[in-house]
Amino acid sequence: MNKCIQVIDTFDPKRTTVDAYVTDAEVFKDKRIGDVEQKFIHQVFYGCNRYQKFLKLFVTSFMYKCPTSAIRSDQTLYMVLGYLLFFRLGELGVSEFREFFSSGLGTVSALLALLQYALSQEDLEKWVKVEWCKVYDVGYIEDEIIGKLQTYSDELRPLVEEVEFKTTGVCTMEKKTKTAPKPFNLTQPRPRLIPEPEVISREVKALPVPAMVNRTTLAEVEAEKRQRLEDEKTRVLEKYPATHHFNLETANRRDGTEIEELTRKVDAERMTECTFKPKAAKKYAPPTEEAVVKQNVAAVLREDALLRQKQAREAEILKNYESELHDASDYNRWQQDMKQKDHVEEETRVRKRMVEMQLAREGAIEAMESEVRKKNIRAQHQRVELDEELEWKQEEYKVDLQNKQLLVAETQEERINARIKEAEVLKGRAEHAEEIRKEKEAEFERKRREDEQEMEKRKDLIRQIRALEKVPVERFKKFDAAEPPCQGLLEEMSLAELRERILIETSKRDKETEDKRERQLEKKVEKQNEFAEKAATLAKIREQAREQQESKHAAVKKRNIDIEEAKARHREQSIMEVAEKIQLKKQQRKEEENKLKRELKEISTKRQFLSANAEMVEAKAHGEQHAGLDREAHERQRITLVESRRRTEIKSKDNVIRRSNQQANADGYKAMQEAVNDRVRRAKAADSALKEEILRCNSTARKMTAEMGQTAHNKYISRVNNARSASPAPRGGTGTSRMMVSA
Repeated sequence: MNKCIQVIDTFDPKRTTVDAYVTDAEVFKDKRIGDVEQKFIHQVFYGCNRYQKFLKLFVTSFMYKCPTSAIRSDQTLYMVLGYLLFFRLGELGVSEFREFFSSGLGTVSALLALLQYALSQEDLEKWVKVEWCKVYDVGYIEDEIIGKLQTYSDELRPLVEEVEFKTTGVCTMEKKTKTAPKPFNLTQPRPRLIPEPEVISREVKALPVPAMVNRTTLAEVEAEKRQRLEDEKTRVLEKYPATHHFNLETANRRDGTEIEELTRKVDAERMTECTFKPKAAKKYAPPTEEAVVKQNVAAVLREDALLRQKQAREAEILKNYESELHDASDYNRWQQDMKQKDHVEEETRVRKRMVEMQLAREGAIEAMESEVRKKNIRAQHQRVELDEELEWKQEEYKVDLQNKQLLVAETQEERINARIKEAEVLKGRAEHAEEIRKEKEAEFERKRREDEQEMEKRKDLIRQIRALEKVPVERFKKFDAAEPPCQGLLEEMSLAELRERILIETSKRDKETEDKRERQLEKKVEKQNEFAEKAATLAKIREQAREQQESKHAAVKKRNIDIEEAKARHREQSIMEVAEKIQLKKQQRKEEENKLKRELKEISTKRQFLSANAEMVEAKAHGEQHAGLDREAHERQRITLVESRRRTEIKSKDNVIRRSNQQANADGYKAMQEAVNDRVRRAKAADSALKEEILRCNSTARKMTAEMGQTAHNKYISRVNNARSASPAPRGGTGTSRMMVSA
């Protein structure tokens, strides 16, 4: 495993290829590695390079999920273990794979987290499956990677338990049996017989309008309500007179506003001396003369460069005009007119859109108010249904509460078993913790003794170093500045001569600097003169540009005023159109409201007539409910028959497909047998022909040897003939090949 990690870490794909690296790597030249180990290293190295993207995604996701247990320096180890686990576990075997976890590489907690992460289908699908599917096929990942590894989960469970016990001291892989809820064996109630519907008479008889409807008016009812309210107020005042109120001292306190006013006055008196009131600012007087801006060298050069660019563009335009006899002025003018036209059309469209939005808003408000009125009518009917459903749910809640009370009583009886088991587990953990504590104390004592010995050695070494430093050493040498070093080098000189030469070179350099300064001053004067000429030229050009810009601004301002006046006229026209349409909508809405009031009045009258035969309507509704139940029963029967017919068809199709697949497999197997038999027959015929050809060649060679006699004294031929005569006749393909070599 160490050799595999070393090979993968030292491989650089930018410098060499995989095959060349295997041939030249120092790891494979080690004589202590056998053929089996070398082949294993080859396969692991090739496999990790082949599935590099797959393994890197796996290791990265594992380290991101388990940052506390995974170590970043062991990434190559995790990559090798992942390759063996996903691709070579079937060939390697669980027993051989267990040895890698006992080799001491990596921490035990990291190896445990790696195993649990690789064997958890939920973690793989959550953390790394999406990234794998970007590189590989989804079916390959689900079937050949995750699904294939899940088939080894039972064989790998002992290994996981062993590593987990080494890490934590306990094993949690045991599956806990969960309590499976079972329904009560209750007697199923018999279906209720549906009574035959009663014959409902369709005759409608209206009762006379009660006399009390026309006896009172809404004004009288409102007056009675106000009178009752006044009587109730008078009764409450008589019941609670002012003499019964509590007299508290808090009522005599100052309110908050008075305290704030006093605080404000005190602060104002205290801050009078600290208040600074500056003099009023002078009135702004706009300047009458234009300000003179002094430009620096950079500004002048920048403006001169812009001027040169503008002149170059104008020269290019004139050159194009001379060669092509036209310029882009007409196109620019047409483009400006089209933009102005598009702008006007956009303004018109926006105004039109505003009118439409205003009309839509009015319609939406009216529709919302109409919908609110309809909802109020439906809400009254739903309240009655809701009361009935609440009563039915209350009954169900009582039955459910009784069942839950029985379940709670049974659970409380079984609760003591969990407490007993929990006490046993806690006792075992305490004993295990005591053993670990004793082992740690012994380990700490051994470590303390080793640290004391190491400290004594360090102190002894420090004392020796200090003793060596206290020995006096002579570290001075007399120096003569006029004496040459006499080292045998070219151009040797003493320190005094060196100083003299430095003075000569310094004076020479100062003279050169002075000459250079004079030349620079002359260039500076020339540049200043050139700069003054440029500044004067630019001032003239700036003045011309200012005059042109002022005339242009005046034209633009006039055009903007004309545009604003046109916009104002269009806005007024749009406002008038909106006002007319809104007025029309209001009239239509008022007519709809009057129509709605008439309809509501008619509905209330009809409701009074229909209230007389409420029982008739209820019976009719009961009959319609029974009819609906019959329709639902017929529909369920029809759906059941359709589903049964569909399942039967699917089953018959599956049988036909299965028989056809079996027949195809049998035909393929038979064809394969015939092909193999044919190939064997042809191979046997070729082998027999080869043997006959070899025998014929041997007999021919012997005859030629006997006739010519040239090789009779050849020692190699004699030795071969003697061996052939002494050994028995060979059989099979191997013997045939040997005969060919001897011939």
